[in-house]
Amino acid sequence: MKFKENISKIIPVFAIVIVIIFAITEIYSLSSRTMVTQITHEQTVLETVDAQMYVIKDEFILSNNASGVTVPVAVNSERVSRGSAIAAVFSDETSAENYSNLQNLNEKLLSYKKIDNTLRLADVDLKKLNSEIDNVFVSILDSAYSNNFSDLTENKMTFSEKLSRKQISLNKTVDVSSQISKVESEISAIKSNATPSQIITAETAGYYVDHLDGFENVLSVKDIDSLTADKINSAFNATPSKISDNSIGKIIDGYNWYTACIVNSADISDFDVGDTVKLIFDDTGENTVKTKIYSIKSTGENQSLIIFRCNLMNENLSGLRMVSGKIVLQEHTGLKVSRDAIRVNEDGEEGVYVRRGELITFRRLNIIYSEESFVIASAPVITAEDNKEGNEEKKALKEEIIKNHIKLYDEIIVSGKDLSDGMVI
Repeated sequence: MKFKENISKIIPVFAIVIVIIFAITEIYSLSSRTMVTQITHEQTVLETVDAQMYVIKDEFILSNNASGVTVPVAVNSERVSRGSAIAAVFSDETSAENYSNLQNLNEKLLSYKKIDNTLRLADVDLKKLNSEIDNVFVSILDSAYSNNFSDLTENKMTFSEKLSRKQISLNKTVDVSSQISKVESEISAIKSNATPSQIITAETAGYYVDHLDGFENVLSVKDIDSLTADKINSAFNATPSKISDNSIGKIIDGYNWYTACIVNSADISDFDVGDTVKLIFDDTGENTVKTKIYSIKSTGENQSLIIFRCNLMNENLSGLRMVSGKIVLQEHTGLKVSRDAIRVNEDGEEGVYVRRGELITFRRLNIIYSEESFVIASAPVITAEDNKEGNEEKKALKEEIIKNHIKLYDEIIVSGKDLSDGMVI
């Protein structure tokens, strides 16, 4: 009897111990499956090589030998034709100021007249107009944030014009006749005292640049074919010429300009003359341009002089001379995967574990580029060739590869213990 009483006391205790052990096991199992995940995104990675670049252009310096006050007419980095106005010279500051004001008033008058003409228009596309208003407003904000106010006046008038058109389309009353009269009166008051004594014109067609750097005569396009490593090094070490007080800018002649640099021959071993190559001229990557390789010359000691040709020109590019830039060797676009997420399954295949709801599946990787902390994997796709008649077997194989491969926006498990394909969590 006593034995039975002891048994009856032991059984509940034993049951409690089993429950506790089971609970601890489950808690440990859950904690061991704590996972950190990341969503897969597409990314482009550039392989680059640093290079000290020298930009070579044909440049004609513009001078003003007339006495008086000079006012620029051409816009910096705009393309001008031969004989077009670059600057205007005035006898005094009052005439010069009147001339500048006259240009602004004429633009304002033109804008008001456009608004006035809109009063007679019908069937305005309001949706399109709203989009145009938004775009102009964004341009104004961009000008403010970048401290680039060259287009601000024009954008402000365009914004006002389009807002007026919207008011008209909504049957609002818009009357600009008083503004037109006021501007015409202001124009009449200063027009007689706003005539330049001389107009300076472009002697050749090209891109007008409103500043000089003193290196305009160091190298020119005619030196390209005879360029050597010594000449490039001399150009980098050259002392800039003194800029004359009479200089009012320069014209970059021709459509093509060149960039020369000396690099390790091994870095450009895959390059050939005529290849299209991107050059990066700043740390942000904003000044990135497509160029063509003009020539490659061995300079000895495993180095080469490579010259790139480009025909794109804008305000940022027009001021380049000596640049610590980068040559883009290759671009790799694919799915970015953390190295911590890469595993090898029981078949020896490299891939990642992906969480899909409560299920874990193994997905393969086709790595096309790798760095210390991440890799770029290409995503297989069905091509037009796969869809051709007679390629059904090839297409089915490709579909199977796609099914078992990592995809865009997959939730990859970066860290986690005891993972396996088909595991339910």
